[in-house]
Order: sequence, then structure tokens, then C-alpha cells
Amino acid sequence: MTTPQAQSKLNEVYDFLISFEGMINPDNIRFSRWLRDAQALRKSNPAEGFLMEALVYFLQGKLDKAVDYAEKSYRFDKVVACNDYTTILSSAGQFEQAMTLALTNLQEDNFNAHALNRLIIDSSITLDKNTLSKGLSLFKDPNDKYKAIISLGYSTLKRLDEEASMLEQSKVNIKDFITVSSIATRALNSCYFGISKIKMNLQHNEVGTFLIVDEKIPNIDIDDCFVIHDKYTDKLIDSELSFKDYKRIVYNFLPFEDDELSEFEINRQQGILV
Repeated sequence: MTTPQAQSKLNEVYDFLISFEGMINPDNIRFSRWLRDAQALRKSNPAEGFLMEALVYFLQGKLDKAVDYAEKSYRFDKVVACNDYTTILSSAGQFEQAMTLALTNLQEDNFNAHALNRLIIDSSITLDKNTLSKGLSLFKDPNDKYKAIISLGYSTLKRLDEEASMLEQSKVNIKDFITVSSIATRALNSCYFGISKIKMNLQHNEVGTFLIVDEKIPNIDIDDCFVIHDKYTDKLIDSELSFKDYKRIVYNFLPFEDDELSEFEINRQQGILV
């Protein structure tokens, strides 16, 4: 049984997750305190203790440790950990694993809007229409509470064909695109905590056709974007990909402009993750 005090510590972490958005300070003193609290919580409630620890590592940008501890929590109690585990998997660049788990979550709970949201976001990277279609068919919304999310799901299905066409025109292999996106996601989430918006376009010049990926990020400036991009470039160069695999992908990290934030906030109010 979880004590009220232990539960309040986990709620503190959730409150911070909801309220914070910006560049990460892994040395924030409250993180050390929360890790101690999480380890104590494990004694009375292992699922919540491991999950709390995973969330703190997530906030610190320690993505592999976050995945490891979220998985431990999930093994103890799937209901407690399922949604946070999918988010952490995706934030660590493990998009296909996150989609598989999100679909499982929807099969077990047809009202899980978080799981459907996760499928919508990650299908834009994996271009997996089949899994997204299954998720949309499974999801139940008897009170029309999530009309905006469902609408986004179906519009995303249509857009996936356009994105697949962009990859084909720029001669970018889908597997390589997923790998590059994974590296970019890990670079971002090791430095920044929050949500972002990705837009893809084609650019044609005398050299050929290039896939331009712009990731817009709120509450940071251009210098922060340079920090993230440097980390992305280093990881890309050190990856298993050769230059020819990613030479036609241009990945940009950009701060949100003021006039773009209003649409972003509307999406948030409708419960749409971006």
C-alpha cells in the first residue's frame, strides 16, 4: 500500500512535468531529492517507485536510464506505467517500440486517448499507416470528448502518403529516416524537456532534392537550438549511418515564433500532444 506522503512525492514530479518546459538542468537539487524518495517508495509500491525514478531520469535527460526504470515499473504494474512508458520510449527515439506498446494499451483499454495520441505522433516518423489505422478503429469516444484527436488521427493517415512521397522524391530510405529522427529526438530530449512540432518539406536545387525537417520548439532561443544541433550532429556522425545515407536529410531545430504559439496552445487545450 502506498502511503499518502509517498504518493504526494510522485504527484510533485507529475506537477513539475506538467508545468516545466525548457532546457534541462540535470543538477537541479530537487531531482536528487526525488530520486531518494523514489527509492524509498519502491519498498511499499515498486511500480510507482520505479516509475517515479524513471520520470526523474527523463527530466534529467538520462533517456536510457528512464527507459530501463519505466520498463521495470511496467513489469510490476502495466496500468500504472503504460502511458508514461510509451512516452519515455518515444522520447528516447524508440518509436516502433512505443507504437507497439501504445497499440497494446488501446487493445486493453479502448478509451485510452494517450495511447491514440502516441500512435498519431510516432506514425508521422515511422509512416506506419497500418498501426495507426488499427488504433483509430480500436479507440472509443462515446461522449465526443476527443473529437479533435480523432480528427487529427484521420488527417495524419492522409498526410502519411504525402510524407512517404517526400522520402521517395528525395531518395531517402525510410529506415534511414527513422534512424536520423531517432538521433534527433535523443539529442533534443537529452537537453530539453517539453513538446515540439515537426514539419517536413522538400527543397530542390542544382544538386538534387533534399528532405527538410524543421522541428519547432517552444520556450527556447536560437543559442539553445545550436546546442541541440551540435549534439545531434555529433551523434549522427558517430552513428551506424554513412554520409550517403543521410546526406539528403537536413534536420533543423528552431525556436517557435510568437505567432505560431497560439495554434500550439489550442492543441494543448484540446489534449493533443504535438
